Amino acid sequence: MDSKADEAAFQVAVSDREQSKIGTGDTTRTVERSIYYYAQRTPDGGIAIQPLSASFLPAGEKTPIDQAMFIKRFRPEPLIYYNKVKPALEAVARELKKGDRHLAAGRLEKAEASFKNVLVVDADNIRAIFSLGITYLEGGHTDEAGDIFNKIMSLDLAFEPEHVHLFNEFGIRMRKSGMLDKALTYYRKAVTLNPDDEHLLFNMARIHFESEDYPDAGEFLRRALEINPGFRIASKMLAAVEKVTALAAKNVPRDTSPDGE
Repeated sequence: MDSKADEAAFQVAVSDREQSKIGTGDTTRTVERSIYYYAQRTPDGGIAIQPLSASFLPAGEKTPIDQAMFIKRFRPEPLIYYNKVKPALEAVARELKKGDRHLAAGRLEKAEASFKNVLVVDADNIRAIFSLGITYLEGGHTDEAGDIFNKIMSLDLAFEPEHVHLFNEFGIRMRKSGMLDKALTYYRKAVTLNPDDEHLLFNMARIHFESEDYPDAGEFLRRALEINPGFRIASKMLAAVEKVTALAAKNVPRDTSPDGE
């Protein structure tokens, strides 16, 4: 079984017992309550747990846990998983796919409604947050997109590989909508979270280029090319940057038109 299949196969709900004392003096008594978690196999073969929200969706930070401790501490809750967690996860996945279809077809109001439906039950769903922001930008609603930008910037994101394209897509659309300052702040965070992604570095360079900050544009392009020397559009833009810089040194009017997103 490959790692992805193994990861998908191990998805369970478990519970932990928490004890607390209530009352005072002779009326003191110990009460116990169950705290529910979602447990999943990680790509490296370990186990990670997340608390379950009131909607029975995984929420918050994933915490790695040793397998022996996992077995000792947590009790399986198959009924919770099959009756609550699995249906909730499937409903969110369906609504996200519906929103994606509406967005691709240009049905922006319906796309907005679908992504908002997801956020009602899963307020920090990364896919829904980014997709809603892209929907707003596609419709020219920059104020609403700015609210999404603020939401993204306030999140302590666990930057995972599947989120890279969402970061890029939202940043590209912000830039194209003229939100250069916000896009620059946004990409600074993205690059901090994932400094070895050449596409994030390239898009950071693109914003500096359009802001006519050629030294910083060159710096980020060179970093992108160190990671991926075959990155052709970055090479082309770096040549344009170097041409502009050389002409500026000679006080010659410039004319540049790099291609790409």
